[in-house]
Amino acid sequence: MNPEETQKKINEMQNSEKVKDLFSKVVSGRRKGYKTVIEKNKEFSKCMLCEKILEGNEKFCPECREKLKED
Repeated sequence: MNPEETQKKINEMQNSEKVKDLFSKVVSGRRKGYKTVIEKNKEFSKCMLCEKILEGNEKFCPECREKLKED
């Protein structure tokens, strides 16, 4: 699975009410009405040259040493 597909799946799961309800039950010990706040991951960034997934604070790609554009 490529990084774009992975990110899309992560976003779908994080926005799913079914996943939120299930996670709330697990965290709360099955108390009714409890809603857990789920912290969302930020989206992946990747090198435009070699497509290595980056943490987001690099100035150069650790894989190919390509200079990364600043957002």
